[in-house]
Amino acid sequence: MQLLYYGYVTIEYWEYAIMFFYLVVLYVLVARRKNLLERNNPEYRWMLPGLFAKVIGAIFFAHIYFFYYRGGDTTAYFYSSVALSKLAFHDTSAFFTVLFGENSLERLSLFTETTGRPFTYVFLDDRQYMVVRLVTPFTMIGLNSFMLTTVVFSSVSYLGIWKFYRTLYRYFPRVHKQLAIAVLFMPSSVVWGSAILKDTITFSCFCYILHAVDNFWFRRIDRLSSVVTIVVCSIIIVLIKPYIFMVLVPTVAMWLSFARITQIRNAAIRYLVLPIASVILTVSILALLTAMGDRFGQFSLQSALDNIVNTQQDLAYNVEYGSNSFDVGPMEPNWPSVLSKFPIATTAAMFRPFITECNNMIMLLAGAENLFILLLFVLMLWKSRITFFISALSGNPIVLVFFFFTLLYGFITGVTTPNFGALVRFKIPLLPAFVGGMYIVIFLSNERIRLRNQGLTFRFKAYRNGDPYVERTPDGWPIPPKRRH
Repeated sequence: MQLLYYGYVTIEYWEYAIMFFYLVVLYVLVARRKNLLERNNPEYRWMLPGLFAKVIGAIFFAHIYFFYYRGGDTTAYFYSSVALSKLAFHDTSAFFTVLFGENSLERLSLFTETTGRPFTYVFLDDRQYMVVRLVTPFTMIGLNSFMLTTVVFSSVSYLGIWKFYRTLYRYFPRVHKQLAIAVLFMPSSVVWGSAILKDTITFSCFCYILHAVDNFWFRRIDRLSSVVTIVVCSIIIVLIKPYIFMVLVPTVAMWLSFARITQIRNAAIRYLVLPIASVILTVSILALLTAMGDRFGQFSLQSALDNIVNTQQDLAYNVEYGSNSFDVGPMEPNWPSVLSKFPIATTAAMFRPFITECNNMIMLLAGAENLFILLLFVLMLWKSRITFFISALSGNPIVLVFFFFTLLYGFITGVTTPNFGALVRFKIPLLPAFVGGMYIVIFLSNERIRLRNQGLTFRFKAYRNGDPYVERTPDGWPIPPKRRH
């Protein structure tokens, strides 16, 4: 494999040997923790399968990009971090200068033939170089081995995803299998969200933030660590993929506002407060995002319109995309024209590429996943008879937040990403929200049928804080059935 600055490189046998040893040790440690905690925390049954699904996905991705595609962003990030790792032993002062300092051409001259140089286009791009900064400690731990670094990086990034799964499990423990599919086992998340890529970092941070918000606001525990987690992960997301933060802010705000408003007992006051709160929330979010426009760059509100239109014009004239792309149609540089593409752009993000549009094995995997999502969506609408689904949006905060995020994030990614390969990666944060939300609606629909058959009335109010038919500890965690009296 030929790489700029590095000549011919390959994966050595010793890398596989040490990787195997690492995986054995990882299995023993995690299995021991799982066995200790599973008795009182049944969700831990999914901890080990979820971890190794992620690690295997990372190994699969690494081999595909190393031997089949013969390079890409993942190898560029890794070999750029190798240069920093070697610089740490060659010149420690210079290492900390380029790790935490400005990534300029002047700083690039600190690297030597002994250390190798980061890829110039990666080093000079703030967002790409942020990935290198974060990956470098793992590269040093992984002995400058591509496979070892990939496996260690993927296993550490799993922590945020696991915490998010436990958060959802706390609300709906009887849907633990379906939520495990949504959060831990979706193929795109497992493969594209596990390698040395931006998506692995931002997806884990996204999950950490939602977990920390739940701890701080609803469970009212670990408040200091939750604030630190929210701030650190938000900064990382803004520095790497700011558009995720732009969608996450109104999503979290809606979640917190909805929880407050639903506590108002008087229905008249509740319906009066709702539109006022919505206006205040919208104005506040727009003011915040506008104030942070310099940091968002091309994703700022001021630049978003031009970026969207230019992207679609690029699609119209770029023949390199070929059949591996889609077109939402011509747009004018104004918001009414862009928003008119909401249906086709959001549908593309949620369900495309269709399996009939896939022309290679990698895309076929995404096509099969999207077919599953489409069938699940049809099942949800059939189970809920559509009207119940609409009621669920206003009746359950998690359902509302998940589908709000799905539509908003899906529109942004769908209207700005005409390439299917990029779309599959970019929409990873959408998957747990969309698939998890559909499973929760199906569960609520089944609950309504179950209660009706027993002559009882289904009320959304009973499910706003989770499954009411599960015994819980004082801090809200489900009690395993064997402990019930």
